[in-house]
Amino acid sequence: MTTPRKFKVVVQKPRGPSYDLGDEAYTLEREALDAIGAAIVQVDASTLDEFLAEARDADALIARHRRLHAGVIEGLEKCVVIGCGSVGSDTVDVAAATKAGIVVTNVPDVFIDEVADHALMLILAAVRRLNVMERMARDGHWWDARPALASVPRLFGQTLGLISFGNVAKAVARRAQGFLRVVNIVPGPIGVFRREVLLRLDGYDTDTFAEDADLTLKLLTAGWHLVYEDGAQAWTDLVEDLRAALG
Repeated sequence: MTTPRKFKVVVQKPRGPSYDLGDEAYTLEREALDAIGAAIVQVDASTLDEFLAEARDADALIARHRRLHAGVIEGLEKCVVIGCGSVGSDTVDVAAATKAGIVVTNVPDVFIDEVADHALMLILAAVRRLNVMERMARDGHWWDARPALASVPRLFGQTLGLISFGNVAKAVARRAQGFLRVVNIVPGPIGVFRREVLLRLDGYDTDTFAEDADLTLKLLTAGWHLVYEDGAQAWTDLVEDLRAALG
């Protein structure tokens, strides 16, 4: 017996091959949506009007294969949530969604290891001149590659700086610690420093755009150590609701 549809979830049908990990059956999404009687409707739309013809009465949208700009959001009549299957939400006009009372969600821990693997691959490739070496090998200039690398220092013992320390940076640090000196830049809002030490170091430069990086490097240069405490909790003052924060 078919469960009556209570909610309508609309997503743009991909134009051509899809390169994300979501299959056309939306297996992962349906694990949650089937239980509440929500049906996923794929829209094979080429224009905004075609998309809105099906999405106008949707209860939710999946942000995939189409940029959900203000023009889309302003045409929605019932939508309460837009789901992004990514860490970021740059495919959605979050300000327009907030103005319309629509919640935008993301997946903050998706593809962390894959991005970290790729980041470290690019670091190694850049430092060891991989593109140049590969081209010389293909062209048969094996012996010319040796002097070309003579001025490139070995990687072991070099310093890798990680600005901020989010999920991807942590994963990169774990991978790099075997052969690099890793500098974790303490994010300013949640960093705790000894006041007397900062005064002794004259704080950070006023013409910087990254005071947290300034302080971290000054402290390390002066011989101090920084410790990352995963269990630490920080409190700060916030406005009472999101609308107040947006002014």
